[in-house]
Amino acid sequence: MKRGGAVLWLGYVRARMIMVSLVVAIWMISTVVEAAQHPGPHPHHNTHQYYHPLKLKHNAPYQVSAYTPPQLDLYGERQAPGTNQESVKQGDNEQEDAIMKKSSHYERSLGMYKKGADDSSGLEEIIHSVVIEGKFGEEIREDINQTSEYLFEFNYNVTKLKNSAVRVTVSSPMSGYTYPLLVVVRQQRGVLSWQIPIEPPPNTQILKEYFTVSHTLCPVKNYKVSYEGTLETTQRLFIDISTSSPKNLSFTVEADFVDEFLIELHSSREFEVTPSQPVFYEFKFPEDVDMVLVKATADDDFCAMVAIQNITCPVFDSEENIEFGNSYQTMTYQAGITVRKLDYPNGLYVLVVLLSTDEACSSTFQHVYQSRKKRVNITVEEKITNLEYVAAIFAGLGYCALFYIVTLILACISYIRSKRKQPRERSLLDDSILGTPEDPNFPGPSPSFGAVNTCEDHPALPRNTSDSSLDEDDIDMLTDAESDKDIFRTKTFLYVSDLARKEMRVLTKKSQLYIWGLLTVGIFYAVPVIQLVITYQRVLDETGNQDLCFYNFWCAHPLGSLSDFNHVFSNTGYILFGVLFVVVCARRNHRHARAVQIDYKIDKYYGIPQHFGIFYAMGGSLIMEGLLSACYHVCPNNSNYQFDTSFMYVISVLSMLKIYQTRHPDINASASATFAALAVAVLLGVIGVLSGSLAFLIIFGMIHVISCLLLSCYIYYMGRWKCDMGLFKRMKAWFLSEFSDWRQIGRPMYCDRMVLLLLGNVANWGLAIYGIVTTPKDFASYLLIIFLTNLLLYIAFYIIMKLRHKERLQLQPLVYLVLCLLGWAAAIFFYTQHTTTWELTPAHSRQYNHECLLLHFYDTHDIWHFLSAGAMFFGFMLLLTLDDDLAQTPRERIPVF
Repeated sequence: MKRGGAVLWLGYVRARMIMVSLVVAIWMISTVVEAAQHPGPHPHHNTHQYYHPLKLKHNAPYQVSAYTPPQLDLYGERQAPGTNQESVKQGDNEQEDAIMKKSSHYERSLGMYKKGADDSSGLEEIIHSVVIEGKFGEEIREDINQTSEYLFEFNYNVTKLKNSAVRVTVSSPMSGYTYPLLVVVRQQRGVLSWQIPIEPPPNTQILKEYFTVSHTLCPVKNYKVSYEGTLETTQRLFIDISTSSPKNLSFTVEADFVDEFLIELHSSREFEVTPSQPVFYEFKFPEDVDMVLVKATADDDFCAMVAIQNITCPVFDSEENIEFGNSYQTMTYQAGITVRKLDYPNGLYVLVVLLSTDEACSSTFQHVYQSRKKRVNITVEEKITNLEYVAAIFAGLGYCALFYIVTLILACISYIRSKRKQPRERSLLDDSILGTPEDPNFPGPSPSFGAVNTCEDHPALPRNTSDSSLDEDDIDMLTDAESDKDIFRTKTFLYVSDLARKEMRVLTKKSQLYIWGLLTVGIFYAVPVIQLVITYQRVLDETGNQDLCFYNFWCAHPLGSLSDFNHVFSNTGYILFGVLFVVVCARRNHRHARAVQIDYKIDKYYGIPQHFGIFYAMGGSLIMEGLLSACYHVCPNNSNYQFDTSFMYVISVLSMLKIYQTRHPDINASASATFAALAVAVLLGVIGVLSGSLAFLIIFGMIHVISCLLLSCYIYYMGRWKCDMGLFKRMKAWFLSEFSDWRQIGRPMYCDRMVLLLLGNVANWGLAIYGIVTTPKDFASYLLIIFLTNLLLYIAFYIIMKLRHKERLQLQPLVYLVLCLLGWAAAIFFYTQHTTTWELTPAHSRQYNHECLLLHFYDTHDIWHFLSAGAMFFGFMLLLTLDDDLAQTPRERIPVF
């Protein structure tokens, strides 16, 4: 049974298969017959075809319907309507007829429609795609809405575009943000799209709509793609226009060639840009040129962006993506970018994009109700050659070497003169206390207050023995030592012998603490600074944002990873002159030590006490100033300007301390107190840079004035004035004593000191008021002016008082004084010729950029570096040699002021 059922089932299946095969065969025969009765277009028919658009029904799937094409003449053009052509449906609306009548350069039109689910023929909407063959240099005007789409085709020969490029311009004054006109430009290797009007960039508020958009197309040969074979000689350019607007939008399309697209060396291009019409040009390096400067200038201050991009496609020439290029900077009146052939061996593009707002160039200024159109001039200039580069570097080193040569000559002259025996006036202390070895009949030292003779056996030898238990504060532990200080320091007329009573060895050790303190501070300060500026340079190189650093871009010569090597190198003057001053101090110290070994009385009773610790610290500070100034110029900006000024504070304070130590060796400030005060100054400088508000300036002004008053009291009373709980009691006693004799009211006990302190306080109060009134943006420079003003006042006071007490200036310090004044005058002149300023925005700062002034390598700021370094060296030498005339004068005859 089972076997018979299977046979019956198999027969049934075979019968069904035969029936299906017959049905399929019949359907195929009927299809062939129908195709024979209604033949389609010949496959080799002329490609110029016309398909009438159909009305489509909403919410139905799209289908394509082809109609009988119009008859064409021998030239491929359509014949006049009505010649062997089927009549057009009478139900077509007038809008469609108006569109189709503009078909003098139509190639083909494809109609699309929606067919309803019930296969009804109701047609409600027209969508048609029209292809138009365009010609370069001719403007094509059409109307478009949501039912139509245009495709424009342009053909051109690539071999003829060696110095030209294609630029496409599309305009549609009736478009809007709700229904924008969408433009897609297609080449063989790239696609570019935009909309009209242009959409404002994110987080900005556009002030004007732009209905004309124009872009230069990147040459297809520069696209970074792999392809087989060679690039086609004849290129086809397609421009696709569409919109979703239900109403007609008029638009124009034009494609044209940009002549002189390739910029040559020392040539310029002048053009206009708008936010919707960016411009870029191509530049290729000549074989013998390694570095060029791309300069951009304009007559108005509309905010724009200048960018350099590698000669590859696509080109980032819009406001939204221009930052994706290699390097860029904002611009108002001028800009400049230095480009090395090493970075762009195949060439580069120079792009200029006008921004839709001025926020990138100025946060407080905006152009309102003005047409944003900027005329820009682009010039490519050759930078200096490698030979000129090396010559400029050696010229700077030669300037510094000249100081070394002159110093060596002066050292030789000084050595020859030192062989001569200088007459020395006998010191009263020498006669009364220790005696004179030259007089064999002198009985020896007589007992006197505070005199201790430890050289009985060898009176001519200096005290070089070291005793760790001896300290400068040991004698201060005695009760009578305090009265001793009061007796000597509160006299009406003081001499150096009154303030040089402490052990010389201990004071020398104390002076050397300045060297170690400076080394410690310098190392801990410089290491993070170097790390920070290296990070700045890396960020600049990786992002290409040249607004990070405030260079003089018209005179910035890169070397290696440094973008502005010349401004870094010009700081070598500070370093080399600092080293030279340390060497001079070491030689002078050595000569003094040898003289003391011959006659120890020189170090105890004659001349100004010789302490070189602060001088060494001053030389080290000059070296650190050069190093940190070089770090600042790696990427100068507001955040790291304090690096350029911090050790100028140190130099100013150490110079004032040295002048004070000259005739006040026993009561000079300690190294720890000095660097603690400098730390507070640097901290205030950082707060001022970060905040700089009026409230902070008022607080700083109060601290400034109070500090001046306290320091004045300390100086006036020679360290015998203390700020403690007994201050008010002492002030009361002072007032009672002053008013007890009306003839003494207002008559100071120490007139010279009072004059100095009055001048200093008046100057500092004036500076404090100036800071509060003007609220300077550059607080670091304001703080530096305070220190330098006090230093200059103190130096002037010291020289005047020296001449007043009939002391003379020798030729050497006089020459140093004249050279210092001339050097500072010239340096300040070049410093005021600003080449950049971070007080403004980067774009406005570039208004001050100018070309190199010296050897095509150094600008005015570089010259300021060299001249100021020389002036500071002369100033240091002035302080070192200022009292050489007192070398053989007894200390009890050298007044204190």
